[in-house]
Amino acid sequence: MNHRHTLYTICSVLSLFPISLSAEAKAVHTYSQPFVEATKKVIPSVVSIKVRLKKSQRQWQQSNEGRSPHDDFWERFFGTSPFEQRQTPQKPRYAYGSGFIVSSDGYILTNNHIAEEADVVTVQLQNGKEYTAEKIGTDPSTDIALLKIEETDLPMLKLADTEDVEVGEWALAIGNPLGLQASVSAGIVSAKGRADLDIVRVESFIQTDAAINMGNSGGPLVNLKGEVIGMNTVIVTNTGGNMGIGFAVPSTFLQKVMEELIEHGELSRGFLGVALQHVNSDIAAAVGLDRVYGALVAEVVEDGPADKAGIQSGDIIIEVEGTTVDTLGAFRNVVAFAKPGQEISLKIQRNDEEILISAVVGEHPDNDHTTTSVEESIGISVEPVTPELVSKHKLDTKTGLLIVQIDPDSLAYHAGLRAGHVILAINGQSVTTVQEFSQAIKSAKKGKRLLLQLKVGTNIRFVPLVIE
Repeated sequence: MNHRHTLYTICSVLSLFPISLSAEAKAVHTYSQPFVEATKKVIPSVVSIKVRLKKSQRQWQQSNEGRSPHDDFWERFFGTSPFEQRQTPQKPRYAYGSGFIVSSDGYILTNNHIAEEADVVTVQLQNGKEYTAEKIGTDPSTDIALLKIEETDLPMLKLADTEDVEVGEWALAIGNPLGLQASVSAGIVSAKGRADLDIVRVESFIQTDAAINMGNSGGPLVNLKGEVIGMNTVIVTNTGGNMGIGFAVPSTFLQKVMEELIEHGELSRGFLGVALQHVNSDIAAAVGLDRVYGALVAEVVEDGPADKAGIQSGDIIIEVEGTTVDTLGAFRNVVAFAKPGQEISLKIQRNDEEILISAVVGEHPDNDHTTTSVEESIGISVEPVTPELVSKHKLDTKTGLLIVQIDPDSLAYHAGLRAGHVILAINGQSVTTVQEFSQAIKSAKKGKRLLLQLKVGTNIRFVPLVIE
């Protein structure tokens, strides 16, 4: 009798499992469905990006290994040298990443660090079709690049307003990590407005613990509506793999940069001409602030916009355009996205007194981010001289364009230009931006001789350059 009772009890309990499991399955399905729907919506718009990299300075140097002092003799009298016969062609280098379609007619967003050094960009859609993409423009200061493929009726993603993103909400990171196409990882938004990380010049990252690995760069970070809240950009790691700390460029930045690149093909970054310092608790207490906030002006560039507005070293900028400056990074971003010539209002604290100041934003020295770099045609890469470059390279000038790379086989190299030289002027006209330099080269007719004024160490040299 006892055995029968026991068997009856066991059977009764087991009969409950199908009902329990069914309810649990329904609950799991209900919970996961938003993830499934968002993924279905997003994946068709995520693309794989393969870039063939330009020949780097290191490759140029390596290709000259083995050159002997006698090679100049052979070149002068016979037009060639044994060195040319010793050269072996360098294999092209490639890099891989992700991107996503933001317009039905083929505009694609990705990271600048993927596309900036690209010679050829190939985009592959989820259906396997491949396209050679045009670089519309790149922006190193936000790590954003805009590409374009010639196609219509493409699936596209909507950019959300970052202001509506909340810390703690679900986020999906989608991309092609390690070549695994259309991989999805889930996490939450860990933080917003992460700045002062010294990753790029203009920072306000979304932090997430959704897994981001190599190859995910440039892919979208989306909410459960399938809207883009950011672009996966960088991770913090001690192992080379995901550790739950990833950063994405916010969608508001993506929108601003994309619109400007489409409309103008380049970007203009605002410039005040100040070196800023973080306000810590000791500084806040010393100057009488009731809490830690604001941006301390450490140095003012002579005759710069801030200097002309009356800003002084030691001032603490506590408001910009009526908004409290909570961090140095927040203030830097406002200035960076301001248009040159735009007037902005500032509230500063100076000697226990609050002062209102209006400043006219200037144009940043490195404001050229156009997609095609004219200087490549003569074999050099240049950067505007900044206080950082002056200090780093011990330059004897505060203006001009520093040659940072040069191809030993190029027109410029044979004319006498070298990495480390600073170009001060072309045909008597000063050049301080890449845009001015590119325009001078563009305007030169084939066969025309340009006269470059260079700063070489402490000396001034003039070098003629014939455009071919």
